[in-house]
Amino acid sequence: MNTPLKVFIIEDEIIAAESLKLDLENLGYQVIGKENSHDKVLPKIKENQPDLILMDIKIKGDIDGIDLAKKINQIMCVPIIYLTAYADEKTLNRAMETSPYGYIVKPYKTEDLVTNIRIAWQKYNQINHITHQLTSQQERLNFISKYDELTQLPNQLSLVENFNGILELFYQQLNSQADLDIDNKSQFIPLFYLNFGRFYLIRDELGQDLANMLFKALVKRLKANLNEDYILTRLDGDDFALIIPPIKTKQIAIDLATNLLEKITPPFIYKQQEIYIDFKIGISLYPIHGENIDQLLYKAKEAAKDLEQNQYKIYSPAFHSFTAKQVSLEAKLHNALENRELEIYYQPLVEMRTNKIFGAEALLRWNNPEDKYISPEIFIPLAEEIGIIETINNWILNTACEEFNYLHKNFKSDLRLSINLSKRQFDQDYLEQKILKILADNYFNPSLLQIEISESLLVNNHQMASRKLKKLHSVGLKIAIDDFGTGYSSLGYLQNLYFDILKLDRIFINKIESNPKNATITKSLIEMAHELNLKIIAEGVETEPELSFLHKNKCDYYQGYLFSRALPFQQFKELLEINI
Repeated sequence: MNTPLKVFIIEDEIIAAESLKLDLENLGYQVIGKENSHDKVLPKIKENQPDLILMDIKIKGDIDGIDLAKKINQIMCVPIIYLTAYADEKTLNRAMETSPYGYIVKPYKTEDLVTNIRIAWQKYNQINHITHQLTSQQERLNFISKYDELTQLPNQLSLVENFNGILELFYQQLNSQADLDIDNKSQFIPLFYLNFGRFYLIRDELGQDLANMLFKALVKRLKANLNEDYILTRLDGDDFALIIPPIKTKQIAIDLATNLLEKITPPFIYKQQEIYIDFKIGISLYPIHGENIDQLLYKAKEAAKDLEQNQYKIYSPAFHSFTAKQVSLEAKLHNALENRELEIYYQPLVEMRTNKIFGAEALLRWNNPEDKYISPEIFIPLAEEIGIIETINNWILNTACEEFNYLHKNFKSDLRLSINLSKRQFDQDYLEQKILKILADNYFNPSLLQIEISESLLVNNHQMASRKLKKLHSVGLKIAIDDFGTGYSSLGYLQNLYFDILKLDRIFINKIESNPKNATITKSLIEMAHELNLKIIAEGVETEPELSFLHKNKCDYYQGYLFSRALPFQQFKELLEINI
């Protein structure tokens, strides 16, 4: 080797340590330290930065070599090989928890030591290479998936991350002002929804290229009237979202909206022709209008919905189109279970290789006789608000287990059931125990239940989420991260969580055969997931070209309208009959 490998020895017996040092130096290695006690090891290791550590399990002091290895792993990444006289199963199992690069039982031959060191160093370099590749691909994905190509603004996928950054500032300010009177604290985080009402008309009249040029000029005008710490995001089409740092009064948001309408709506001049800009601005405020970005954006859109052009409005339930019948709908929802109006639909989960159904995602529907179809986006948040969501969720799991037990007995014994968890469910104490009780009551195998959790739930409290997922995983449940890529889109933090499957959001699949950007993102995500021993489910597959692309790039599973919409139980059973 051109540069000698730097080895640090931790050995209980001084004579054995000196003998090992001589052997290693004769073999061309550089021994940069040796110790027989844990007391002085950590500072010396940090100072000398060894390439490899040879560790005796029996060492002097309060802890043994395995516990010392755990401490070393916390401060740096370095391959550790155990040299020990202990070969019992208990010690071996403890040692394996530290992910060692070798385990040599004394006495050993010098050639065995050399072989282990070479294999360990090669393995370490391979892991570093994979980690570097993952990091590089992740950085590239983060950029191309979070920025709008035309305007270079953050896109809708960045909203969660940017909002959480502002949210952190919000609570820092509250904590730093803990001794102040409540009226003097930062009280709100405003979210502005800006709708550019004439873009499609302009595009149809002037053409796409000129419309794009106008759109970029409009963004330049917007940014010129915003502070540097304001976050402007392009949503789909002609809409924008704007998040500003915490404010003390609603008047600050009102003044900003007034100023924007004044500064951005004067017409542009093109070839002596005036092109008028029309905007509507809806405003919602954290925390009074919602606790997450989805709720706030929905409320801001509601505020803007019925406005005339070049007006603004702060959201209020008084003009919310749903509020007029909210009391009646709440009463109906309270009785929906008793009246047997709730029903579970099943969307097939399909194995890409065989095109066979391996499971299904349970989706709730409300067949209200008066209102006909009511969207889950309306009644599920309402159920959470009025405190009956847990009752409904328990009914979903009980009913789905009962129906799948029938399918297991009559069609496919390993058919997997997939259930979504809401934020309120995920935050429950003893969640895994509650789920296990329902499964036990229904004699349902936990390994056949897949829990789907939205990526955004994991972002807000990573440590709590990690503990929850570990408990759910430990009882045998499969864990899937839903809507992957719509939150942080980072495999970096997900690597430390317990889960099995990534569900790739529809936004990346749509028209993938003609969208090079989405194709690059999707291909890279599949490759990275497989490097981490994860499976990928592609959501929302609707066309043959989309399916062909996913199959070619070794996606594991898919679901979507191309194979089947979500079906009531009887129709799903009939589909299963012809697919098994």
